[in-house]
Amino acid sequence: MFGKKKKRKLRRQKDTELIQLLDSIKIKADEYESYVRSSVDIDGHIDSKARLERAKYLFLLKEARVRKTSFY
Repeated sequence: MFGKKKKRKLRRQKDTELIQLLDSIKIKADEYESYVRSSVDIDGHIDSKARLERAKYLFLLKEARVRKTSFY
């Protein structure tokens, strides 16, 4: 009763932030993946950053699924 609208509003706000974060991390992960694919001699640092960004993206995607976030 008390605060139900506030909870919904806060949930929508956090879902929006999660979607924006997912988009930005996906872009970063794709950039690193393209670096790895296009380079002949892969630096270990670039490869580890690519794997880290992909792991972050997959973790946040799983969180969005658990929260049942709707993607517009």
